[in-house]
Amino acid sequence: MKLKPSVRLVLYVLLAVLLLFTLYSIFNTGNPKSLFRLVVKDPAYDLVITVGLAFCVAVLVILITASREQSSLEHLLEINIEFIRQLRGKGRSDEQICDSFLSRIGSRGGMLHRLAKRRVLRYLSKL
Repeated sequence: MKLKPSVRLVLYVLLAVLLLFTLYSIFNTGNPKSLFRLVVKDPAYDLVITVGLAFCVAVLVILITASREQSSLEHLLEINIEFIRQLRGKGRSDEQICDSFLSRIGSRGGMLHRLAKRRVLRYLSKL
């Protein structure tokens, strides 16, 4: 999902504002003189407000991260596209190129390795 630069800027500003409110609510939960008393009179709801703000921040961060134009792996692969073409010219398969690339960036095993491998293979198949 690709976002327009203006929408992206609005999301960043909204994220900054929500982060400020979240930090304020964390340090003023239960405070009878909190600014939240203007909106919510009962301090018993402060924890719910804090958790709600934190959830909104998490959703915004995920949305902004998912809308990035290019992942770090794709960027590294694009930088090395000529080297990848040379390896293909030497008869290396996408699987071999992928394993070599992942070992060079320090990925050895586990769930993240498998996820990265799928993404690299998908990118290599598009070339």
